[in-house]
Amino acid sequence: MLKRLIISILFLCLISLIRAQPTLDTIKDCLKQKPQVFAKLDGRNSFIENSRAKIFGLKLGISYGKRVHFGLGYNQLYPPESAFDKKIYFADSWGTLYPVTAHLHMYYISAYAEYTFYQTKHWELSMPLQIGVGKSYYNYLFLGKIMKTDEAFNFIYEPAVAIQYKFVKWFGIGADVGYRFMLTNDRHLNKSFTSPTYAFKFLIYYGEILKSLFPKNKLVKKM
Repeated sequence: MLKRLIISILFLCLISLIRAQPTLDTIKDCLKQKPQVFAKLDGRNSFIENSRAKIFGLKLGISYGKRVHFGLGYNQLYPPESAFDKKIYFADSWGTLYPVTAHLHMYYISAYAEYTFYQTKHWELSMPLQIGVGKSYYNYLFLGKIMKTDEAFNFIYEPAVAIQYKFVKWFGIGADVGYRFMLTNDRHLNKSFTSPTYAFKFLIYYGEILKSLFPKNKLVKKM
């Protein structure tokens, strides 16, 4: 039910985006402005075989006119989802099988872009996009040592729509809805990680806080 709701919200937001008709002229005007560095942490929830799985992300890049963003990101499954644990069996010299539990790990590096197509004093609507490559593998404890299975190569494509509301100068709330498309040579992971994504956020505008604390600092004024 929640999956269908997220897909419906994403579809409606995309229709609104098309109706907004962001022009290339607006993007070109933003790109003429002096770029500013940005960094942010985020977390996105998704579904793995009817269980919730969280992807932790770190992004670093530059923004133009506070509306066009480009950057790189690091993303990983955190914590490892127990729904994907599997048994690996070892045989001793007599042929007796001994099982150990292996845990799934996944990470990927992504290129990141985001365009804010609607912006007011309090509201922002934007369209973030990530395209990434990474690996997944299982590790397990055997004879006191951490062992790792062969790695699978992954390709990830993540479009989304995001909304933010700044209720005071320093703080705001937000939400993202999107979809993760994943291609990998592990068929089981490929099917499960292709999934809707969603996130609810409490936002802290560090640039605004620094401007209030250090209003005369030239470096802070440029943030």
